[in-house]
Amino acid sequence: MKDNRVLIETLIVTAISLGGILLLSQFKLIFSLIPIVYLLIERHQRHRTWSDLGFKFNTFWADLRTNWFWFVLVGIISQPVWFLVERTVAPEIVKHIVERLPFPPTAAGLFVYAIPLAIVLIGEELTHRTLIQGRLTPFIGIPAAIGVASLVFGLSHYSAGPFLVVALDISSIIFDSILFGIIYARSNNLLVSWAAHLLGDVLGLLFLISAM
Repeated sequence: MKDNRVLIETLIVTAISLGGILLLSQFKLIFSLIPIVYLLIERHQRHRTWSDLGFKFNTFWADLRTNWFWFVLVGIISQPVWFLVERTVAPEIVKHIVERLPFPPTAAGLFVYAIPLAIVLIGEELTHRTLIQGRLTPFIGIPAAIGVASLVFGLSHYSAGPFLVVALDISSIIFDSILFGIIYARSNNLLVSWAAHLLGDVLGLLFLISAM
């Protein structure tokens, strides 16, 4: 539903969060939490349900089946394709990605941090799908909302480095985010886009580990 006040709140929260992440990277975690805290407070104040935020457990499997093509594309196919492209064009990208990761990209590290990773990705999906994409869609339409959310998603993962390396890194993140956005737009189910995101990240990390 169109609500100008909600739109203004969304723009302010997004600007503060992204601006803080880019300008004060040492406090990235704090600024990343701002949209999530806002959504939880706003849910209580405006009496929204968890379903309104995209947590639709009852229809998860049906929504997953409906979006199986997009799920496989971003969760499985996209990862090796981007990995091969990035390694071919800029081999140093592996080091760049490793340096921006919050935990060591090893099999043991992936096992230890699997649950924290899953929780972090719920937060990312809440921010970029429920908040940005979901709240902008009534005003600018689905394609543009997906584009804006994906651009913000890509920039929030920015890490300084050689131009080509950074461009490839951010481009792959934005591309995957567009596919997450398509899944969310088609299902309105945050759990399906989150599952695709988690699968894609785990597979991507496995490829990264294999290259080290």
